[in-house]
Amino acid sequence: MEAFRWVGFDFDCYCEVVNSCCFYSYYSDICVGSIACRLEKKENGSVRVYIMTLGVLAPYRELGIGSRLLNHVLDLCAKQNITEIYLHVQTNNDDAINFYKKFGFEITETIQNYYANITPPDCYVLTKYIQTHTKK
Repeated sequence: MEAFRWVGFDFDCYCEVVNSCCFYSYYSDICVGSIACRLEKKENGSVRVYIMTLGVLAPYRELGIGSRLLNHVLDLCAKQNITEIYLHVQTNNDDAINFYKKFGFEITETIQNYYANITPPDCYVLTKYIQTHTKK
């Protein structure tokens, strides 16, 4: 795992500009994994994070890369006092559902016909509520 280097935008600065961020994992000069998120303001004024995509190239799976990328975002959320993070997963994507459940995500909603061009078209919303760091 020492051969991997982690590159990403600064969460604070980049989010202030476009409300989104990406983090990448490289092996040599090859990008083998990434996660992309965006900040969303809820009606009550609080902020949550939406995971737009998380992916690792097939030969590099099962090495902890996706876990490390996700943990990085979860840690940043906690440090920024962001208490909610969520994503959409196709209902038949058991691998993804089980992956996120290992990190404390729960299915909080089912949306019918969410996807236009894939079968099944339904998705689950998976949500995690994060314990934030309190400053003393």
